Amino acid sequence: MRKFSINREKKNLEPSDEQIKRHKDYSRIRHDYERLTKRGKHPLFKDPKLYLLIVLLGIIMLLVFLEK
Repeated sequence: MRKFSINREKKNLEPSDEQIKRHKDYSRIRHDYERLTKRGKHPLFKDPKLYLLIVLLGIIMLLVFLEK
């Protein structure tokens, strides 16, 4: 079990000017949000590395099931 301690010191909890400026950049925040929430435009099978991985996994699974 974790042991917690209560910090009773009065500290300044105001954000620094740098933190405020970083969060005021709405275009960057919007871009990051769009990048995280939107799916990619290309289908999975058009990515050559991913397509190769899927094909190899399919072959391996086929060999494993046919071995029995």
